[in-house]
Amino acid sequence: MGPLAFVLLFLTATASASLRSHDSPATGVTFTDYMSYEEVVAYLRELQLRYPRLVRVGSMGRSVQGRDLVFARVSRGSAKHRDVMLVDALTHARAWITLPAVLYFLQQLVERHQENAALLQSLDFVVVPVLNPDGYEYSRDKERLWRKNRARTYNESCIGVDLNRNYDFHWADFLTSSEPPTFLTASNDSCANTYAGPHAASEPETQSYQRFIRELNVKGRLKMFVNLSAPRQGISFPWGYSSAAPNVSDFSELSAIGKAASDAAVKAGAQPYRVQNLAANYVATGVVTDWARGVAGVDKSFLMELPSGGSDDLLGFDVPVSQILPISRQVFEAFKVFAECAKGKPSQ
Repeated sequence: MGPLAFVLLFLTATASASLRSHDSPATGVTFTDYMSYEEVVAYLRELQLRYPRLVRVGSMGRSVQGRDLVFARVSRGSAKHRDVMLVDALTHARAWITLPAVLYFLQQLVERHQENAALLQSLDFVVVPVLNPDGYEYSRDKERLWRKNRARTYNESCIGVDLNRNYDFHWADFLTSSEPPTFLTASNDSCANTYAGPHAASEPETQSYQRFIRELNVKGRLKMFVNLSAPRQGISFPWGYSSAAPNVSDFSELSAIGKAASDAAVKAGAQPYRVQNLAANYVATGVVTDWARGVAGVDKSFLMELPSGGSDDLLGFDVPVSQILPISRQVFEAFKVFAECAKGKPSQ
């Protein structure tokens, strides 16, 4: 079953026929505040209604609490035969700034598709805006610094699994590693922010995303993957599971791509991004960027951590709404470089 088989029946034939104008912009997105999960889903529906030949909206599965794990695919051709760039946001519930960044990218691809026609000429784009909808809504309503999903654990007083320590690649290494643990190292303590779960890919969100990535990469068509996080501003690539792991064979190429993406963001007003393999920043096992490369076979697999902001009490996650649009514009410029590099090295 290909990824387009997950397309949701959001639309009726009557509604689709009545809203086919490509002239009026969609109104359901904002970059002056942080949108809720429900608002995001409504915006994706609106895009598909207004641009039915360009946008397909679907669900790759459901969260612990039953929310759809929605995605939008932007394509100008036959999706079965085109290469793909995949970007995502909100693996960690508290990294709010990642959401508007990917929504801005989606908006530019769709609502300004004529201006960005070169991007869509030979590449499809898949945007997953909320990988952890349960955790995100909980962070909005209850606990701003919530990180994990909302799964029940062996300890009834401690909820949640860190989805980006739950992927099925070097998942259990933290149990036997000789490397000193840090506050970002995966944990088998269900009360820890980095609790890796009872076993690899234990969570429905992880299972769905692993399956989805594999399907996107049929015949090696997933050419670029960028997982957004925050707030340790940097661009990283495999490996993250051990500081002793050998460098990937294309280390120099991935470094050059990361540097080019950073340079593009800097030209748009950002501070330079630190570019390195993930373990040089911090060791983390069971992460999606490692899994995508090591298991799914996606060579160009990146983690892009966005800038911090707000009060120290909120650990840099509370980026002011005044910074949403500037950061989103910077990320858009970086994403254009990632897209350019999807099939090769950055242009000189």
